[in-house]
Parts: sequence; C-alpha cells; structure tokens
Amino acid sequence: MRSWFLVLGLMVLPAFSVGQETKRAPIPSKEAQDKIQNLLQELYADDFAKAKKDPALRARLAQTLLFEGKETKDNIAGRYVLFTKAHQLAAEAGDVSTALQAVDELGRDFLIPAVTVFQMKIAMLQKASQAVGAAPDAYQAVIERALLTLDDTLDADDFPSSLALIVAAEQSARKLKSLPIYVTMRKRHDEISRLQKEFARWQPFADRFAKDPDDADAGHEMGKYHALVKGDWERGLPLLARGTKSDLQSLAASDLKMPDTDGARRVVALGWYTFGTNKATDASLRPQALLRAYHWYQENFATALDDQRSVLEAKLMEIAALLPVEYRIGEITSELKRVDLSAGPVYDCAFSPDSKRFVATAYDGTLRVFNTKTFKQVRQLDGHAGKVFALAFSGDGKLVASGGFDNLVRLWDIAVGRAVKTFEGHKDYVRSVAVSTDGKWVLSGGDDRTVRLWNVSTGKEELTLSGHDHTVWCVALSRSGPRALSASLDKTVRYWDLEKGVMIKRLEGHKDTVLCVAFSPDGRHAVSGSTDRTLRLWSLETGATERIFEGSGGYIQSVAFSPDGRRILSAGADNVVRLWDASTGKEIRKLEGHRDQVWHVAFSRDGRLAISAGQDNCVRIWTGGR
Repeated sequence: MRSWFLVLGLMVLPAFSVGQETKRAPIPSKEAQDKIQNLLQELYADDFAKAKKDPALRARLAQTLLFEGKETKDNIAGRYVLFTKAHQLAAEAGDVSTALQAVDELGRDFLIPAVTVFQMKIAMLQKASQAVGAAPDAYQAVIERALLTLDDTLDADDFPSSLALIVAAEQSARKLKSLPIYVTMRKRHDEISRLQKEFARWQPFADRFAKDPDDADAGHEMGKYHALVKGDWERGLPLLARGTKSDLQSLAASDLKMPDTDGARRVVALGWYTFGTNKATDASLRPQALLRAYHWYQENFATALDDQRSVLEAKLMEIAALLPVEYRIGEITSELKRVDLSAGPVYDCAFSPDSKRFVATAYDGTLRVFNTKTFKQVRQLDGHAGKVFALAFSGDGKLVASGGFDNLVRLWDIAVGRAVKTFEGHKDYVRSVAVSTDGKWVLSGGDDRTVRLWNVSTGKEELTLSGHDHTVWCVALSRSGPRALSASLDKTVRYWDLEKGVMIKRLEGHKDTVLCVAFSPDGRHAVSGSTDRTLRLWSLETGATERIFEGSGGYIQSVAFSPDGRRILSAGADNVVRLWDASTGKEIRKLEGHRDQVWHVAFSRDGRLAISAGQDNCVRIWTGGR
C-alpha cells in the first residue's frame, strides 16, 4: 500500500505549513473534505471493513491515520480529515489517548474554538465509554480522563459538561464491572446534580459578579456559594471577607488571617460552629461551616492543655455527630484512584497537610511528588543511595523527611526539590521517620535498634534513645507534646519523654514483632499492629491494652487514626486495607484492590481521603465519596 501522505503529494492542493500555532488554518470546505474522504475510503477499504468488526483493529487504524495526518504537511484538507477520522475511530474503539491526540492536533492546526475542542473531548469520552469489546485499560482510561477534566468543569460551574463526564465514567465502571468504582461515580453524580440545582439559586449573583467584580452583595453571595456550598475555601473566603458588612464577613476576615494562637483559633472555630448550628442558617450551608469549625478546633490539639483537650475532643465528637453521613470524617468507603510507579514497590506515602499533593517513596532511592487533583508526578527528589523506606511531612507542608537504606535521614524542601539537611548517625537502615508539628524536630528509628531525635535548625543529633533489643520498625511523635512512640521487632512498643530522654512506659502484649504504631489525636492512646495479626489500643496513662482488634488475614504493617480518633485504618500483608471502629474494635469494611501486600496507609489531614502504598508498585487513593 502506498503511504497516504505520498499519495496526497501527487495531488495539486493548497500547501499547509505546520508548526505555526499563530497561523491556524480555516476548516476546509465540505467539497474539499469529501474529495479526501473518497480517497481515504479507496486506500483503506479493507482496513475499514475489518475495523468494523474488531475494536483492536479499529484502534490500530486510528493510530495509523493519526500518524499519517502528522506526516501530511502540504495539504490542509488531508490533514483535517485524517485527524477527524482518527479521532472518530479511536473514540469508537475506546482508545482515549489516540482520540485526544487527534483532537489536540485539530485544535492546534485549525480555527476551531477552544470550547468546541473541549466539547469534542467530552463527546469522545462518552463514545469511548460505550465501546463494545474494548480492553479494561480503555475503560479505566475513560474514568481517569473524565475525573481529571471533571474538576475543571466543576470549578467553572459547567454542570452540563460535569454530568456528561461523570456519566461517561459511570458507564466505563459498569463495563469494568467494578462495583466500588461504580458506587463512587454514582455518589459523584448525585453530588453534581445537587450542586447543579443549588447553583440555580446563585446564578443571578454569578451573572452580576461577572459584570461587576466590585458588586459587594454579589461577591458576598458568591463567597457563600464557593466556601459554604462547594467547600472551596481558598476561593470563597476572600470573597466573603471583602463582601457585604456582616457577622459572616467579619468571621471570614478573621479566618483569612490564619490565626496562630489557641485563643484566636477557638474564636474562629466557635464562629463557624455557631453559624453551622444556627437554625436561621440555610441547611445547605451548614455542613461546610461545621467542617470549617472542625478544622480550627483540630488545629488547637497540638498545644492544648489536658483540660482543654477533653473539651476539644467533646466538641469534635459533637460536630462529627451533627454532620450528614456523607460528610463525616474517616468514613472511607471506596477506591478513587490507582497511581502506578515504575520504580518498584512503594514502602511509604503521605498527603501534604492541605491534601493538594502526596509523596511516595521509591525502590530506586527517590521520592516522587504528585498532584492530588491530576494524579500526575510534579517532582522527583533524588539523593538517597538506596531504597527509601519512610517519609513524613512537616506541619506546614513545606518540608518532607525521609529515611533510607543508605542509613541516612534527609530533609527536603518540596518547593525547590532538593535536600536542605542530611542527618547522619544511624549505623544501619532507617525504617521510620516523623516530624514534629512545629517542624523543629525529626525523629527516626531503624535497624541499629535506636530512636534518634534531630534538631532541624542545626542538623545535629540531640538525643539517642536506646533500649530496644531488635530493629525499630516504626516511630511516631505526639501532636500534643514532647512524647514519642517506637515499635520494634522485640515485640514491644515504648513510650518516651523526649525532654528528659527517658522511657515512660513499655507496652507489652503482642505475641510477635510490632511493625507499626500511631498516637491518637488527643495523645492519650496509641494503636499498634503486629505480625501476630492483631491491632492493640493502649492507654498511655496506664500502659494497659484497652482493646484488641482481630480479623486481619496477615501481618499488620501500618496503622493510622482518623483526625477525630473515631476510626483506625490498617494495612496488611493480606493485600487488604481495613477500616475499624476505634471504640468497639469491630471491623467496619475491607478496602480491596492491592494485588500484593500493603506497606503503609494514612489519612489526609481532614480525614476525607486515605492513601495506601503497596508491594504491587502502586499507590491507591481512597475516598468516602465526597
């Protein structure tokens, strides 16, 4: 068969210069397109006939036409028709990547409005979700692309496009026969439908504000919409703060100042709590107000005194009970996204405090930084001479500590992507790291059986805690004071006073090695996991086991408390993430999907997401649906 672009070269048609984005060509006339279509049918008659019956051949033909379109540099109509046909065939075959490339080429080379290109992509995803006989990866690609685009349409309050995207994702989940993904998509569908109905109330204010950004009343109403309906505080707070003079405007202004003292935070928290529980407040605005109150009450835990912590704990529990089920903290139900890493098993992962990024360790000695919205890698941190086993964010999210098999602890500046401190002293592998809430200290533990405290400012080792008879597999720092926990292969958990450099309690009860430990949010309890396949909840005041969690099918390798302390997540060697009720010790649900053992699990700061890392070379993001 003669190459398509060589055949076009024999035809006397207008020249076309590619690579000049500022000189996009007009869409060819129907007559010119028809001539090319006829030639295309003649050249590829057998291929088109076979492609009708086989999705794989259809995708392959689409890729061929895309390639030929790129190579056709001297014919406007030929290039346009090739890209259009490639886009159409790829969509029918469920080949999202090829279809997107084809429409991007059309948008780059021809005078097609950006909104039209965008709508073509949405229509393509709808068609691809309906493809018959496509491979599972094709439907997964539709879901991923739909969710990626969905945030942009929701940000723009383009609800028709949002619904079209979520329907495409639903259809693909149905084709995959994935109940967890389908349930998650249905929840998003219901949420978008609710937002669409809600937006009808705000549309007049949106129109007014678009015409006059200085309209205080319209700005105030849009601030309420973004912050208290959509939960977009970054966008909504500034509008509320400079809107119509009112108690809400004053409260938003105080919140926007990011109060950094206990008293100031309590005032803001009480303000949102009062607004969220006031019967005069519109019911649609109450959940987000309560969540904002929860956020500021939670911020006070780090420095609260014992009597204050009990009050704060009661308030947080009250707010959790007031929230609708779909808004409750820690109620993780299903997988949102799988992110594959090419560098081998992933031993640790964590969300940044604002949940906008997450970091995962890599077998090749790097840390990978990802955008939580797009799930794309945005940075790679190179420096460890061996696999990285542990990481932890600082309280402000600017720094990440890591521990590796090169016996080093490193502290990274995420913004610039480089190590700002290297802590040397461990004589063997570093298995775990933690960063204090104020960012002044890093704690580490490892195979040399020690726990070490590092001064971030000086880079010096301040304290070495010895006593474990075997590898220290996990360490944790309390948010509420200079206390630490360490879990060891010597079957014990130890509770330390970092100011005095002494052990407070030795927690014994596990029948085998202890691989993980975590503080409760109030700092009064700890949960640990062991190779004896149990979790234990400990009173740090008495050192006694208060509860045993049984039912795991493998070693417990990681544990995490939800921010309100009501739920516990565990990661196991049985490939399962489990959600537990902290007060009863009962398993609430299994989160399945990992194809090999799960090394680490963690909640996001707000408890609305969870993240897990596995031996199957991937990170999985889990959600409660909202």
